[in-house]
Amino acid sequence: MRGIRGAVVAMPAVVAASVVASLAAGCTAGVTAPVAPTTVGSAAGSTPDVSLTPIDPGPPPVVTVPAPVAGEVARVVVTRQGAGRAARNVPGVPVAAGHTYTVEVACAAGRPSTGTSYAVYDAAPGTWGHGEPLYSRPFPCDGSVQRTAHLGLPAGKVQIDVRGLPGDAVTAYALIRPE
Repeated sequence: MRGIRGAVVAMPAVVAASVVASLAAGCTAGVTAPVAPTTVGSAAGSTPDVSLTPIDPGPPPVVTVPAPVAGEVARVVVTRQGAGRAARNVPGVPVAAGHTYTVEVACAAGRPSTGTSYAVYDAAPGTWGHGEPLYSRPFPCDGSVQRTAHLGLPAGKVQIDVRGLPGDAVTAYALIRPE
């Protein structure tokens, strides 16, 4: 019986060794699979190295808030104050019927971003912060000055606000001036 047991145990080992030898020799039941050649450092198909190290963008752009002008309707100025921000709303004169206005906005942050917008609201007593804006538009927070010209507004008091400022914003402003 000992010999039979040895033969039974040895049989799977012999079959396994045979399969391994066949695979190592490239024999796969008569099916051959083509293998594409590999190239190292091909200029046509090379991928540039990618660095995961953040690059210091340098200081944020400088945004200079313009001085008020006669007939200015509204303005808001937001500045970084330590870890937080300070916003200053400056009401102006009421919108005159039949006149058009220009909205001027700018924002500076440590890294340029999108997602910032301004909104013009009715500022009649009891309406501030209620309802939908009369007008809104996105603008980039990249240090550039954006202008929306020929904006018709309803007569009366309005206010302007900036929304979606990035966390690293240092200065932003929005104002409405007559054309």
